[in-house]
Amino acid sequence: MGKESIRLDIVLFINGIPVCNIECKNPYTNKGDYYSAYKQIKRYEKIAPELYKYIQVGIGYAEIVKYFPIVPFSDNVKQEVWKKEGLNIYDAIFDFLKPEMFLDILRNFIFIREFRSEITKVIGRYMQVRAVNKIYQRIIDNLEGKDYKNKGLIWHWQGSGKTLIMIFACHKLYFDERLENPTIFFVVDRKDLEEQFNDELSSLKLNFSFERIESISKLEEIISHNDFSGKRGVFLTLLHKFNLEDLKLKGLLNKDLKISQRKNIILFLDEVHRNQYGILKSKMKSILKNSFYFGFTGTPIAIGERNTYKEFGYPIEEENYLDKYFIDEAINDGFIVPIVYQARKEKEVHLKEQDLEWYLEEEEVDDPGDEIEMKYAKEEVKKRINIITLFLENKNRIEIICEDIKNHYGENFDNKFKGLIVCGSRKACVFYKRIIDKYLPKEYTEVVMSYNISDEEEILEYKKELYERYKKNDWEEINKEIIEKYKKEELPKLLIVTDMLLAGFDEEKLIVIYLDKVLKKHRLLQAISRTNRPYYQLNENLKPAGLVVDYVGVLKYIEKALKFYLEEDKKGIVKNIVTTEEKVNKFKEILDKLKEIFGALVGNFDRESLDSAIKILKEESKEKEFLELYLPLRKLFEFLGPIREKVEYLLEYKWYSSLYEFYKKLMKPQIDESKVEKYYKKTISIIYNLIEIKPLIEITKPAVLDTNYLELIKNSKLNEDEKSIALISNLEYLVIIYGDRNPIYKSIAHKVRELVKLWRERKIDEKVLYKEGVEILNFLKEKEKEKKESGLGDLEYGIFIFLEREMKDGKDKIINIAKDLYTKIKDFLFKDWQKNPTIKKEIEKKIREFLAEKRVEYNWEYERFDKLHKDIFEYLYNNG
Repeated sequence: MGKESIRLDIVLFINGIPVCNIECKNPYTNKGDYYSAYKQIKRYEKIAPELYKYIQVGIGYAEIVKYFPIVPFSDNVKQEVWKKEGLNIYDAIFDFLKPEMFLDILRNFIFIREFRSEITKVIGRYMQVRAVNKIYQRIIDNLEGKDYKNKGLIWHWQGSGKTLIMIFACHKLYFDERLENPTIFFVVDRKDLEEQFNDELSSLKLNFSFERIESISKLEEIISHNDFSGKRGVFLTLLHKFNLEDLKLKGLLNKDLKISQRKNIILFLDEVHRNQYGILKSKMKSILKNSFYFGFTGTPIAIGERNTYKEFGYPIEEENYLDKYFIDEAINDGFIVPIVYQARKEKEVHLKEQDLEWYLEEEEVDDPGDEIEMKYAKEEVKKRINIITLFLENKNRIEIICEDIKNHYGENFDNKFKGLIVCGSRKACVFYKRIIDKYLPKEYTEVVMSYNISDEEEILEYKKELYERYKKNDWEEINKEIIEKYKKEELPKLLIVTDMLLAGFDEEKLIVIYLDKVLKKHRLLQAISRTNRPYYQLNENLKPAGLVVDYVGVLKYIEKALKFYLEEDKKGIVKNIVTTEEKVNKFKEILDKLKEIFGALVGNFDRESLDSAIKILKEESKEKEFLELYLPLRKLFEFLGPIREKVEYLLEYKWYSSLYEFYKKLMKPQIDESKVEKYYKKTISIIYNLIEIKPLIEITKPAVLDTNYLELIKNSKLNEDEKSIALISNLEYLVIIYGDRNPIYKSIAHKVRELVKLWRERKIDEKVLYKEGVEILNFLKEKEKEKKESGLGDLEYGIFIFLEREMKDGKDKIINIAKDLYTKIKDFLFKDWQKNPTIKKEIEKKIREFLAEKRVEYNWEYERFDKLHKDIFEYLYNNG
């Protein structure tokens, strides 16, 4: 019992405490899907808040199975699928619910998260839990003498949540008694990553505190604590803080410090593909000799001595990594979207093939825009790199590209998604900004890059303008402000960068990268992976893929660029970075599958053909198949933009889009796409330009769904079959939306549901459906008229409806009785009275006393009396 009675399908208890709620739906019946199970639990959270103080996990079990944290104060939380090798998702959830696993989840993998005033919860995904438990077991086995191994590589693709894996593992290890109050370091190699990690740690309500090591002297203090045995606790630091040569530890690095003997020190090292091969790492290991080391990366490398597998794995024993979660798994799980690449303006702007071939083979210089690396390059290499850089900084070439970006972005992504323009150097960034401002409004673009005192004149001049525009003299602060606006506001829409934001930058609305920089190996992968985060609105991912538009030609050498990966894994990456042509083929494949459903009807826009198609969709399996095919088709159509190959299939696409709109208006009025329609503006314009369905659209566009709207359908130019479907579907929606709040709709609910069931099962035809629908509509209109003539307010009329059900007197008498009852309770119905237990009891008591007096007069048995009392109170509770 809560605000009303609820009956949960399954509740799991631990020592009498409810901890998990499972709602099961039959996916083969109408409304029997996973989402309805999820929404039911979200509704229960509000109805019975005391119960859901204890329940921590919700599970919807239907055509799919997902689990999620219980968060009553949030209307939408992330839902996850649990996987276990060798099991399907229906059986895998029982692995999640094993007592030892579920207790582990409760203790170590579910936390409250508060960030920028938004409160939610995080819960571990299956690959995160798997990786954490492998780390945990390795440490425990080592401490107990079962295994000598003290390191491991966690190779998880971009977007899998590596930061949370480290935090979950830290939490689990920190409280294990066998580690005897450990020291745990989170080690990152860039200031911006340190900021992100700090934000994530600070946002979670963990059971431990952490210290951020701000300086080398602070690190020295922690290491030298308690006669060099080291301070216990959790610490976040930059790798560069281990540069201890100039401090008092100099001379002690080769001695056996107490901290060097300790085994209960754990290091979680981020982005280890780029930072674990030099002097700083040697210094770190010389101090923390017996520590546990776990490296995290989405892009390991194997080039000579720079070998991530060797540094953190045990290749001789055929263990290249402790745990791997690869790109194909991440796409299948929906954590990322595929990446599509497209070459643009090849003849005008691409680098010469011999320059690209040389660049991809060259090992000494990591990037032509990386000025620090260039200082150490050989003269010959530097000379050749300079030729490439000058090519990328050519203003005439940039002019061609900027005009192309203006057209491409404007036609495909403007007002829908955001993008990055990746330039070959910082000077090129300035040139791009100057030139693209001629083609797009100035506020569309901003440059995010670093600045130096010794910069060339063009860069210094732009920095001066930037300071004046933002009224600040700190370029780092300005960059932060730009990035914040890019993520939260409509403008800017395109960021111009060269090195910044190419790794570790996550923004779900980022769909396209305009690549004008020669990148290779892990840097190329990390850059293009910025586009692979899904973007959800109304529980639908609006992003079919991330797009990389290549202006240098490097992506056609993708396999050569990835040659440093293990062969099996390289194939996996190449397979999931596809060309535009492959997406066109997918578009055709979906069209073929749709044609199998509708056959010769496809392409016929006459009303009779559309009616016939709607009748096919009466069958639930066909309806489901149509939606599962059409919605991805629509995303692909929008995503592919003005590609020539689409034209020959345009007629078919128009027909399916018209059918979808027809279907949506007739059969599924509850599909609310108002928030996402702007993402499909081409499709909408196609549909609205089709004369054949204009009468339907004109009829079904009112903002309010009520009896006037139903009357509009009844009197429309639709034929009788279409009217019957539209009428009963909208009635069904009214019952779903208003049934609990409106006693009139509640009184017809059973009849409407029964009609829909009979129609879907082909036990009644459209004529019977229409006749019954009109009768229900007339009943609703009569009741609305009655309400108006009675002079009763909304709450009084609700009471009247329930009394009328149990009293056979004239209406005037029942109206007066309803007024009398309302008079006795109206003074208690102030705002939010439902939150006051004393007032709730008083209202219940007064209703009960009033009805008890009537019980004798009308000879009600107790069950009728009790139901009437509960119905009236529940109605007032939901509407008062």
